[in-house]
Amino acid sequence: MGADDGGARRRALALGTVSRSLSLQSPRMWEVLAVEGFDLTFAAARDTWTDGLLEQGGNARFTDLPTRRSLNPGTLLTTWRALRALAREDWDFVQVQTPIVAALWRGTAPKRLRRRTLYVAHGFHFQPGDRGVKPLVFRVVEGLLAHRVLGVATVNEADAVFVTGLPERLRPRISWQLPGAGVDTTAFAAVAEAARADRSPDATPSALFVGDLNANKNPLFCVDVVREVRRAGVPMGLTIIGEGPLAGRVHALAESLDWLTYIRVTHDIATHLSAAHVLLAPSAREGLPRVIIESLACGVPVVAHSNRGSRQLLATGGGVLHDDLAAASWAGSVRELLTDPPDPAALVHIASAYDVEAFTDSYTALVQACLAVADRADHGQSG
Repeated sequence: MGADDGGARRRALALGTVSRSLSLQSPRMWEVLAVEGFDLTFAAARDTWTDGLLEQGGNARFTDLPTRRSLNPGTLLTTWRALRALAREDWDFVQVQTPIVAALWRGTAPKRLRRRTLYVAHGFHFQPGDRGVKPLVFRVVEGLLAHRVLGVATVNEADAVFVTGLPERLRPRISWQLPGAGVDTTAFAAVAEAARADRSPDATPSALFVGDLNANKNPLFCVDVVREVRRAGVPMGLTIIGEGPLAGRVHALAESLDWLTYIRVTHDIATHLSAAHVLLAPSAREGLPRVIIESLACGVPVVAHSNRGSRQLLATGGGVLHDDLAAASWAGSVRELLTDPPDPAALVHIASAYDVEAFTDSYTALVQACLAVADRADHGQSG
């Protein structure tokens, strides 16, 4: 494994469930791997984000995996078979992004590849306070499999505590906490500052939701919140941006409500955030939500459901956290933020801790640490 004496580029494999996740979660990572001398292969299900993902990866290759965000046994079996085929190849570095694929890879890949694998967990499928069988199963699986890769990187404090708190025999060689997912906060702030300068004081207030359209993200709740705001006499509009299982219902609502706009895909989140007066983030579970960082970077306050990610980002201000999903209560918070909005500069300052430059430095050091440990192991030295 590794570059030969002639300086050949190394091979890296990036595994995910769908291309969208690999494209949006931390795009700066692929630039770092290219700088570190890797030729990159992405392996995930093909979707509308695949072409853009390949552009991020430079001369990257793509392997279409039969994966879905599903625990269906048939889907898991076909994914496992596809991963077994990839595990027969030689890779100098493997990075896994999503929990289901990460679990299958750790149970499939031979030791020679697992000791060169980094699992970047953008949010385990459980969080402090969760109850029920499913979160417990995910917690047990992550705990038992953590040591079966070289490193586990997390993006929020709660997940980092879980990994470092495992018994020593179950901990990975490398545990690392990345500062978010690499948002160019300076660029977002510049777009927002220009938008605020052009905005009329009489502009109709607007709310924004950005994310996967699924039950966890709960975009339909945002419709209920804005409906309550409007009942209180505030002519607020709502824009929902995203794809997913609930897209049909969101589209139907947008056809019937003149104050609701639905946008399936955009590559200009900064412009939409800058036009909004508030971001609504009702997810039950999040890792460290990138869109909240982007919203803060634009100086736009957030009303969010209290989960591990939103609590970390909004602990010192920047919006309002709710433990429940009562639309009337959320609407009250929205009206208060419209009446007395926070200082945009204070929100930008919060976001700056998760800027892309801080992320790039941390991720580069992480990759170099992983390679150093893996290379020493290949040469029979202790790590």
